[in-house]
Amino acid sequence: LRRLSARIAEFADDLERDLECLEILDFWVAKARLALKMEAFRPRLNSQGKIKLCRARHPLLSLRAVPIDIEIGDKFDILVITGPNTGGKTVALKTVGLLTVMAMSGLFIPASYESEVAVFSEVLVDIGDEQSIEQSLSTFSSHMKNINDILARANESTLVILDELGAGTDPMEGGALARAILERFLDLKSRVIVSTHHSELKTIAYQYERVQNGCVEFDPVSLRPTYRLTIGMPGQSNAFEIAGALGFDHTLVSRARAFVPQQEKEISMLLTDLKEQLFKARTEREAAQVLQKQLLDERTVLRERSRTIDDEREEFLNKLKVESTRYLEARRREFDEIMSELKKKAREAEAPKWHEIEAMKKSYQQALPDLRVNSESKRIPYHGKQVTAGDYVEIRSISQRGYVLEVNQGEVVVQVGIIRLTVPDNDVIVRSSPEEEFVRQRNRSYLETRKNIPTEINLRGMLAEQALDETEGYIEQAFLAGIEKIRIIHGKGTGALRRAVHGYLLGHPYINNFRDGEANEGGNGVTIAFLKK
Repeated sequence: LRRLSARIAEFADDLERDLECLEILDFWVAKARLALKMEAFRPRLNSQGKIKLCRARHPLLSLRAVPIDIEIGDKFDILVITGPNTGGKTVALKTVGLLTVMAMSGLFIPASYESEVAVFSEVLVDIGDEQSIEQSLSTFSSHMKNINDILARANESTLVILDELGAGTDPMEGGALARAILERFLDLKSRVIVSTHHSELKTIAYQYERVQNGCVEFDPVSLRPTYRLTIGMPGQSNAFEIAGALGFDHTLVSRARAFVPQQEKEISMLLTDLKEQLFKARTEREAAQVLQKQLLDERTVLRERSRTIDDEREEFLNKLKVESTRYLEARRREFDEIMSELKKKAREAEAPKWHEIEAMKKSYQQALPDLRVNSESKRIPYHGKQVTAGDYVEIRSISQRGYVLEVNQGEVVVQVGIIRLTVPDNDVIVRSSPEEEFVRQRNRSYLETRKNIPTEINLRGMLAEQALDETEGYIEQAFLAGIEKIRIIHGKGTGALRRAVHGYLLGHPYINNFRDGEANEGGNGVTIAFLKK
């Protein structure tokens, strides 16, 4: 045993440090388990003496307790809680005190996440030694001794909790003494929460700005306490109502009421009426909250439907885009077939039927509105020619041209772009239509163009952008002229121009394939391209 102890002694320091770490870890785990058990949250801490507890519950009552909302230290420093016996005043006081000490000790508290607790230098409490949540009584002398000690230690950084202030003695003297004690706490700027039955203390909140009333609620219908705490309204003891509910003879209760001074009766009736209105307002507010939740749920559903509609619209537009692309590709292939037919006729030295080509081109342009044929019409001398529907005319007064839709009793309806105009027949002059002029020019220049197109183009010395523009125009002319093989001279150099030309030729609609030139054709300084038939 001596040898074993000696060997262990070598690690005594390490074991002590490990034990300290285990103690800390065990404490953390215990705090976490307690927080989970109580469904507790971490409160916000402050040093300004502010307490704001939302849906707070007594730690020992846990989930069985009715949550309360209570605050102090912001708009007021002293809270006077009144109300019937067994109504929950003492539980409210203990809840505030325990949750404050828990937060100052680093524990989570059984309240909602919005709660806020101040860090006080001391929490001074006077709740009778024998008094508990199940309720008992304490003597007047013990109360006064405790309160005297508290007054000696209280300051602006202390929280004071007093239960049944001024009880256990003559009500008039006890009420006066309780009022004087609260005024002293006002001078000390302490945060004080006090419960009482003295009516004199209910009026102090209307005389001092930093004092506020609070009450534990009493259901005027069921004559039972609700255990809810209301800030801003004084409470009532409701002794007569409780006595009646417990089975006291109603004549005895009525006799007792007769001994209450008339002024006290009026105040009591006023408070009862106010509380009934408050109870009704709270019920309506809760119903409104339920309705608000329903509306929020419906809004969520509507938003989901809106997103679904947006998705369906997006899907429809994508589908429409795909279908439009297919349609345009079909028209493009049709146009390519016409161009192939044109090349075939060119090779056979047959004059093309340009009116057929232009008819197809016009149809293609209707599918692709961004394509335009820019040409100017020559004016046909006007010799009083009769205007008929279908003629291409110029409106002299506005210098605009269009097609005649109808002629009626000296007036002519002309379609100018998307606008339909009605003008006098003497304000129009017949002109050559763009289609007729285009066919005339193309027929006249077709054979000359075919003869003058070379079989090669020289791009040396050009920048890539300029070279590609020249190549584009040259390939178009060569394709229309029916040339099947062309030679593009770009030179060797750094190879940048060669790469640009090859990239342009890839996927070109008129190019079948291409290759670098052979040694006798110019090598890598030349590209040989083969046009489609």
